[in-house]
Amino acid sequence: MSVPLLKIGVVLSTMAMITNWMSQTLPSLVGLNTTKLAAERAGYPDRSTGVLPANPEESWQVYSSAQDSEGRCVCTVVAPQQSMCSRDARTKQLRQLLEKVQNMTQSIQVLDQRTQRDLQYVEKMEVQLRGLETKFRQVEENHKQNIAKQYKG
Repeated sequence: MSVPLLKIGVVLSTMAMITNWMSQTLPSLVGLNTTKLAAERAGYPDRSTGVLPANPEESWQVYSSAQDSEGRCVCTVVAPQQSMCSRDARTKQLRQLLEKVQNMTQSIQVLDQRTQRDLQYVEKMEVQLRGLETKFRQVEENHKQNIAKQYKG
C-alpha cells in the first residue's frame, strides 16, 4: 500500500474515532446516556433525564437533536425560552452545554478543513510520485538500451 493511501487511512480513522467519541460523549453531557426522550400521553417530553423541567409551564424546547441510523434519539439539546430567568441553574448548565457543543462543532469543522487540505496535498503528491515513477522507468529503459549498445559495439 502506498504512503499517500496510508495517510488517507489515518485521516479517515481519526475522523471515525472523533465521530465515535462524540456519539458517546455528547449524550452523557446532556444526560441521555441511559435514557431516551419520549413523548408522554400528555404530549410533554419524558422528564426521567433530569434535564427537562418538572413543570411543563416552564416552556423548555428542543434546541437541537440527532438520531442514530435506527431513528432513535441519541443526542437532544434542550434550551429554555428566552423569557426564562437567566440566573436559573439549568439555564446556566444548558448554556455551558451549548458552548461545548458549539466548540465541538467548530473543532470538527476545523478538522474537516485540515482533512480536505491534507487530502489535496496527498493527491498532489500522488500525481508527482506517478510522474517520478514514469521518469525512473524511462531512465532505466535508456540505461538498459545504452548497456545493450555498448555490448554490441
